[in-house]
Amino acid sequence: MPLTHAHSLGHAMVHRIRRSLALPGALLPLAAIAIACTLSPMKEARAQGLGCGGLLVGVGDSRASLVMKCGQPFATDTVCIRVPRVVWTVPLHPREAPRQYVTEQCDYVDEWTYHRGPGNFMSVVRLQNGVVAQIRDGARVP
Repeated sequence: MPLTHAHSLGHAMVHRIRRSLALPGALLPLAAIAIACTLSPMKEARAQGLGCGGLLVGVGDSRASLVMKCGQPFATDTVCIRVPRVVWTVPLHPREAPRQYVTEQCDYVDEWTYHRGPGNFMSVVRLQNGVVAQIRDGARVP
């Protein structure tokens, strides 16, 4: 579906929802966002599995399950995933109020790369807290 058609379809749906539910003006932007998200194409939204010798590894599987099904990886790496964190300051004087600010910190995760053979894409498995969190294609092997 072309983007312009999806946009006009989403616009029409917002008006229908507003008429049928009599949404207050404050809720209309939330309804529009929800509809736009369901109509817009997602790049990374599809779940991907990793097939190893007839066995399938998916998101949520343990590190042990991954090793039992696919063996040791071709390469391993630890990467930083930047995550915003709210930090509160401790006041020095009783009259001062605590202040908050947002900072970015690293959550370190493991990425294991599996070599799928010549002409195939590498498979990159992201592990967080010992669990498969993401599986994606890497570079194509010549």
